[in-house]
Amino acid sequence: MNSEPGKVNGGGLDQARNEINALLEEILPHGSERPESLHNAMRYAVLGGGKRLRAILCVWTHEVLGGKHRTAAMTAGCAIECLHAYTLIHDDLPCLDDDDTRRGRPSCHIKYGEAVALLAGDALQAYAFQLISELKDPAVKDIISAVRLLSKTAGSKMLVGGQVADIEGEGKRPDENIVRFIHARKTAELISTSMGIGAILSGVGQDVIVQIKEAGRKAGLAFQIADDILDVRGDEKLVGKGLRKDDEKGKITWPACFGLESAEKMAKCLIDESIEIVKTAGDDGRIESLFKLFLERVS
Repeated sequence: MNSEPGKVNGGGLDQARNEINALLEEILPHGSERPESLHNAMRYAVLGGGKRLRAILCVWTHEVLGGKHRTAAMTAGCAIECLHAYTLIHDDLPCLDDDDTRRGRPSCHIKYGEAVALLAGDALQAYAFQLISELKDPAVKDIISAVRLLSKTAGSKMLVGGQVADIEGEGKRPDENIVRFIHARKTAELISTSMGIGAILSGVGQDVIVQIKEAGRKAGLAFQIADDILDVRGDEKLVGKGLRKDDEKGKITWPACFGLESAEKMAKCLIDESIEIVKTAGDDGRIESLFKLFLERVS
């Protein structure tokens, strides 16, 4: 991996993304394996684009902290991408956000039908835990800790709970406490967990893991705020999905609560805070550069 600080728009980030994509291509069940429809839907959802930010954060955190199990961190990063893809499949279903497109292509349920898409999401979630539990190089206690962290993040008190709060908040008056609850669980916690697992597999102490997870949590919240702003100001062709739907559905978003200008300032402040934390932990500039991209993205 190219580890030159600040080169994330060039070889560093692109190379990391290509490595993750190649490994995902290799480890996902082949489309010719029965049931073909299910496996093709899983591959369609995972391999159809994506920034791979969570996987890259897992690997780069591992390396920045001096970890010696890069292959394991790569596999764990792919596992997180599988779990992330499951959430996107389910998010797009008619019973949730009802989006027909994702990354410029038909959503998984439009391509394969609702039943197969739902089951592809289920299978990807299970596969994520299989991948991490089968890691070989790190200490067993660290593998168990990684599985425990990912399962807590995927469960009712975090990811799924945030999705429920998002649905139940539709049409209600914008409320700071509710939007913080939703964003922290739907988005921030999985980014925090990506970095946390990279740290766990490096074998560092609990104090460093807590510190790294907090950096990821702040950056993840900024990522979701930027996503809310993108829904207001973004270009549908660049984003690859329908925009302005948050307002149509009466979603409780950061701009709806605080206004666009304040939302931008808060996102920047969170990124600045997260950068300070990773610098203290020994970041060589790669994670800082990636965090800054959270605020600059147009898709």
